[in-house]
Amino acid sequence: MTTAPLVSVVIATRNRRGWLSETVASVRAQSDASFEILVVDDASSDDTWSWLEREQADGALRGFRLREHGERSAARNLGLAEARGELVMFLDDDDLLLPGALARLARALVEHSDAVAAVGARWDWSFEGNGKGRRDTHVWVERVRPVFHELLFGWSAVSGQLLFRTARVRELGGYESTYIPTEDRHLWLRVSQLGPVVLIPHTVLKYRVHSGQWRPENIQWIRERVYRGAIRSLPRCEWRRGLRIRKSSRLIRGAELALAEGRTLAALGQAARAFAIAPRLFASPLIGSWVAWRLLRPVWHRLRHGQATISR
Repeated sequence: MTTAPLVSVVIATRNRRGWLSETVASVRAQSDASFEILVVDDASSDDTWSWLEREQADGALRGFRLREHGERSAARNLGLAEARGELVMFLDDDDLLLPGALARLARALVEHSDAVAAVGARWDWSFEGNGKGRRDTHVWVERVRPVFHELLFGWSAVSGQLLFRTARVRELGGYESTYIPTEDRHLWLRVSQLGPVVLIPHTVLKYRVHSGQWRPENIQWIRERVYRGAIRSLPRCEWRRGLRIRKSSRLIRGAELALAEGRTLAALGQAARAFAIAPRLFASPLIGSWVAWRLLRPVWHRLRHGQATISR
């Protein structure tokens, strides 16, 4: 290709050739958007590299390989360095882009030149869920707004929902490997401080949940470390608000757990405190419905199983 594409899709992969082929096919099927695919093989021991060598024949895909296992951050940063597109997406090797995803996300950023990223909705689909899935809580009307406080509260979006301006990600130095496995959230928090984000109502990604995914037992502690680092990056006069948002988030988490245990009165008390600490945040189109779903889900689960009780 002699003309630089508008979008670069970077896929880091390791020993997932079967998943990877489906992910790449979902990108190749995109239309109405000029794009390139960059796949970085993180020293796979399966047939990933030989497959990539064959896939590069048409020039739409470029493959790169790390000689030694370097984790996703290193692989993604290599792809970022090689990207020729004005816009970049970091797509996981086990997820699928839905038809029109790149075109819709790119259009949003072209139309809103001040935005640093565009975010679509995702469809969560589990292999253990009998073929059922659900649309993750997201806006139903396009909006352009800051999202840093929502991210600090705990809302997030996975890589394939996001399209960044390449220059802004490079400006930040890309991913930091010290934050694995929360490097996505860390990058997202930093990018969101650079400007507003376009939230589009279209579902752009099929997020596949399966047994091959791994999270450490202390994932909540690791995330809290990321959040506290984000707060420290703020002007000192804004630290107090950031800490209030995190406290509100922990209270909602406590209310969610209390409801799951049938401690309804305790849950109501924690939820009320959470709202009182950060009332404006719950008016956000990203937070209000998300928190409502989190609190109603355990109640619905207990009602279904005949476990509805009111206790402290």
